[in-house]
Amino acid sequence: MFPFLDMLPNTAHVKKRKQFREGVGSMTLSRLALIADDERLAVGIQTHIRRQLQRHVPRLNLEESRSHFSREGPLLWLLVISTPVDADRVLRLVQEITLQQLPADLILIKTTPTGPGRGLSALADHFSLCVRWPDDADTLICQLGQQLDGQPELITTNDESAEDAIGRQLLLHTPALISLVERLTLAAQHDVTVLLTGETGTGKTYLARLLHDHSPRTKSPFLAVPCGAIPANLVESTFFGHVRGAFTGATERKLGKFEAVADGTILLDEIDTLPLEQQASLLRVIETGEFEPVGSNETRRSAGRLIVASNWDLEDAVRRGRLREDLYYRLNVMSFHLPPLRERPEDIDSLARGMVGRFTTRFKKDLFTIAPEVLDLLRAYAWPGNLRQMENSLQQAVLMSNGSELLASHLPGVIRDQGQALPVRAGPTLRDNREAMERKAIERALANHGNSRSRAAQVLGISRVTLYKKMKKYGLME
Repeated sequence: MFPFLDMLPNTAHVKKRKQFREGVGSMTLSRLALIADDERLAVGIQTHIRRQLQRHVPRLNLEESRSHFSREGPLLWLLVISTPVDADRVLRLVQEITLQQLPADLILIKTTPTGPGRGLSALADHFSLCVRWPDDADTLICQLGQQLDGQPELITTNDESAEDAIGRQLLLHTPALISLVERLTLAAQHDVTVLLTGETGTGKTYLARLLHDHSPRTKSPFLAVPCGAIPANLVESTFFGHVRGAFTGATERKLGKFEAVADGTILLDEIDTLPLEQQASLLRVIETGEFEPVGSNETRRSAGRLIVASNWDLEDAVRRGRLREDLYYRLNVMSFHLPPLRERPEDIDSLARGMVGRFTTRFKKDLFTIAPEVLDLLRAYAWPGNLRQMENSLQQAVLMSNGSELLASHLPGVIRDQGQALPVRAGPTLRDNREAMERKAIERALANHGNSRSRAAQVLGISRVTLYKKMKKYGLME
């Protein structure tokens, strides 16, 4: 009935387009797209790609896709045909792409052995690959993995590295975070201040990028500002800019972050480290959008969206006098907490496989499997440095490997020793092991700091409130 689809290749035979390789270095979110009218089918394909490649593929319907025609438009399009109507629309779409000579690489995904649209047979050469869904799902993943190998899904305006972009995908598409990510993407549509909390290394910056990507501001700048790294006397200049002669060394006018971000998104990380005096200036910007550059009487307005992040419990920071109470209430409009890795054992396997796969490709290793005892050790370890520590540890392990299987002997000693002290296969459960390690860590921190709960909490990277709860849980209260 529709013979052309059977004429197209059903294997990973792909023409390497020069335009694809030349343009991939500047890939942005809009340059990889799934074009499909069937929403349920599209979600299935998106989910499979996300699980296998840790990459989110945005979806457009066939009509919407035309508005993305440009030299800077999608670089790799996945076109889905499930009905005769789809085929007619895809035919017109491919013809337009061809006439405009757009540098797009096209992959056709069909849902039936036969398919609609004889006219498409004349355009068969314009598809680099044709697959049947879901029969050829592995072929699709294999080819996408080759074409997108080592390339970030998104390069943001503050030069997000490929490693950060891939790491972001690994972090955000795990079982324990599905609900959080869904709520965050909904919150992204509402222009309110968002507070992100979580220990160091849990991925708060990644989460802020995700919120920006899913907001109406996605095409505007994203700026991340580490407040803890700014000297106290330069906070206002960094935030609001300065005019020439404002202070010694101010030889020219400089834009501050709130002006440079324009109508984009600004992330203030470690917000509780700001001096109280500068917190008052920040409060004014949040309430009125107004500020003055240092040395100027000219009032300017900020049009950006604010996201703030902290490693600490901000309620505790208010009680200790480190954060203004009125500022806290302005910041805590909508909040999200990223749990530490030790509380997400169900994520360890998928994170480990994704990271090992990435490092295997980067270092040109021949690893094919991860030994079961490696996953046991990874699940049992407390990961005080969270995702950042896990990435570094598995990168080292892959570098140390010399065969087809990643072994426990390749892991850093701190992980191997922890596992030997608390064997995961005999006796206690994984939860028992984690709780035992957590109790020992709390006891050690208290002993090393004269039973000062504030100092112990700081060293452990948790709030005093959290420390009190854990001390009560483990019977450590005096």
